Amino acid sequence: MLNELMRWLDEAHGLPGMRLAQYISFRTLMAAFTAGAVGLLIGPLLIRWLKKNAFGETIRSEGPATHIGKKGTPTMGGLLILISLAMGALLWGEWNSAYLWALLGLALWLGTIGFLDDWLKRARSKKGLPPRLKLLGQVGGALWLTMLMFFEPSFHSTRERVRADGHIRLSPLLAEVGFKRGDKLIAVAGEPFSWENWRFRPTRADGSAPTSYTVQREGQTLHLYIPEGRAFTIAAELFGQAKPESLFLTNLPFVKNQEIAYGTFGGWEAPLWLRAVIYGLIVLFILTATSNAFNLTDGLDGLAVGVGAIAFVSLASFAYFSSNRIWADYFMILYLPHAAEVTVFAGAVVGACIAFLWYNGYPAQVFMGDTGSLMLGGLIGAIALMVKKELLLPLIAGIPLAETLSVMLQVAYFRYTKRKYGEGRRIFRMSPLHHHFELSGWHEAKVVIRFWIVAAILNALAFITLKIR
Repeated sequence: MLNELMRWLDEAHGLPGMRLAQYISFRTLMAAFTAGAVGLLIGPLLIRWLKKNAFGETIRSEGPATHIGKKGTPTMGGLLILISLAMGALLWGEWNSAYLWALLGLALWLGTIGFLDDWLKRARSKKGLPPRLKLLGQVGGALWLTMLMFFEPSFHSTRERVRADGHIRLSPLLAEVGFKRGDKLIAVAGEPFSWENWRFRPTRADGSAPTSYTVQREGQTLHLYIPEGRAFTIAAELFGQAKPESLFLTNLPFVKNQEIAYGTFGGWEAPLWLRAVIYGLIVLFILTATSNAFNLTDGLDGLAVGVGAIAFVSLASFAYFSSNRIWADYFMILYLPHAAEVTVFAGAVVGACIAFLWYNGYPAQVFMGDTGSLMLGGLIGAIALMVKKELLLPLIAGIPLAETLSVMLQVAYFRYTKRKYGEGRRIFRMSPLHHHFELSGWHEAKVVIRFWIVAAILNALAFITLKIR
């Protein structure tokens, strides 16, 4: 919203500095700053409201003894993160971006599921949302995201060169057939130009591409005629072209210019509907895994939100590289022309996480609860899918992965030894993994800081994969 205001001030009044709105880096930093400022301002109000309504955390009796003092600390602090990131993203994001609304919608959906879980824990004394209902909610979110990504061309199309107001962004191909910088498209094949009718559609209803365009140039109206042999190419360059098959592609780490296509095995390619189903199952697995893994990570003051902030910095950078043709070609990764708004959104999440950390750092004044952990974990998985970096999640979300594996190993080994020896035995002093180190004598703050360091190293390794090919 604010970026549109800045563009208007630049175009209408030539106000100095307003052209900054066209830079993704500027809008990302401003989204982070705005989200952080909003979070810091509403934090005390939210904490007081949570205390007043007795939204206090319940502590497991089997947990570390040092956690008893945390009883009564207000939870549901994920509301602070949700409100802050929404303000940062909406004020500095492009409102016509499907990526922006998809991520905001998913954040709201998962945040609502987590909120219901936290609310019911308060009402039922530790018994929150039944696991089946929580899983059903995650399935619903994954299904909605998959359908949106499949049916919305922004997620699998080439870049259009015409803005909604008709202004053309010149390219060498368009210049070859007579378009010039500053041209404004006003008609296509004799009919008034409509952005909604032509975006991502280089052909008319009868399958033919337009061979004439009418533009305004320096106060004059000109007609440009395109040879039939180049009509489709020029129309695709102007309006973009939807390619649903590209949605199922993802980059392979450590390999140059190599992608894998979900639903393609060797020389056999599944029908489009089957590839969509396979991709939907992958989305479901990743969203469920990352949201639940992040939920397990949220056990120490500042741990989950610090690890999350580091992950979102990485994801913002990957989105920026992928949405820029020069960087995408340099790193030999898939070019995603419409993913720039993911950078802005991820920047807003980083700002919101930092603001929340101000109140969640040891000793915590508020906990994020499932309201925040399910939302942040799901967003990590969703953004990784959108920027084709889901295969790097073991590095980007390495700490949540380790926490999840520690729980799985602990439970499996305990059940195995109970069957074999009659009593259950443990690999770790306690799971998730952070509790093991607590019980080994590490102070809570030391565990958190060292886990942050490991998370930063793992994310640095994820970046290194761009050059190690």
